[in-house]
Amino acid sequence: MNRRIATFAALICALAILLAGCSPSTTATPTGAPAATEAPGAAVAEGPAQTSGLTIATGSLGAEPLFVDWEQDGTPMQLIALRDDDGEVRLAYNTCQVCMGSPYAYFEYRDGLLICQNCGSGFALEAVGRVSGGCNPLPVSGSQVTGEQVIIPEEELAAVAGAFKNWKVFK
Repeated sequence: MNRRIATFAALICALAILLAGCSPSTTATPTGAPAATEAPGAAVAEGPAQTSGLTIATGSLGAEPLFVDWEQDGTPMQLIALRDDDGEVRLAYNTCQVCMGSPYAYFEYRDGLLICQNCGSGFALEAVGRVSGGCNPLPVSGSQVTGEQVIIPEEELAAVAGAFKNWKVFK
């Protein structure tokens, strides 16, 4: 009897996780210059006030992920940025593509992996910005890397802001 209850509970948990990822996402429209926000343990995007988008100093990137906070039209967002072994800049939005819509659909770095706080799946750093369509961070598609900075245009950020609608909103 206890095994049936445990199986039923596991099934209910799996269904809840699946349903949390089924919320429709909306697209935000830019209404003004976004402002960077600061959170404990996270980097803040840098750049002049007139910059139309987010800039990250390439010198701040290393092999371990840097979590960069951003606010787009009142919606808090976060990006994961790092450099791979070949020196290539890797970027992804810190929201899980499968669990998107859940307030827990974000990754934390632990034991060399990015762990989804909603479903517990682990994601290898080598795949950041390269892998799409599963339980992984949403890749950044429109960025430019110059010698000293990474630039993500405001249009790119605005197009993805809807994915963060319920992000880290705990009720």
